[in-house]
Amino acid sequence: MRIERRWIFILALATLLPAQTEQHCGIEGYVSSDVADALSGATINIDSITRGFHRQAASNGSGYYLVDGLTPGAYSVSAEVKGLGCIVYPKIPIFAGKRVRQDFRFVEAKRNPDSCQPAQTMK
Repeated sequence: MRIERRWIFILALATLLPAQTEQHCGIEGYVSSDVADALSGATINIDSITRGFHRQAASNGSGYYLVDGLTPGAYSVSAEVKGLGCIVYPKIPIFAGKRVRQDFRFVEAKRNPDSCQPAQTMK
């Protein structure tokens, strides 16, 4: 019985170690426009370029969004606001244990409400 408990403990420890050593990270930022300092309800799409998964969030009343629990890698990040269009940053690197900040600012001269185009400038 004692040996069996040891093996259960070792097995449990072995399954927990990879989860603890893999450092999670995230992305945060603000969504605004040239008319409003904060845009609430913007749809934020985060797509992993290397792992092929998708996460979605929305900006709050202050225009702030946060997505944690990501793994290190390259991500395509976009913000879409109904009537204002979409801004895409096609390749944002996210590093282990870090939270990246990516703000979105919708400017009238660059608005394209019908499609989701890559952003003009990359950070």
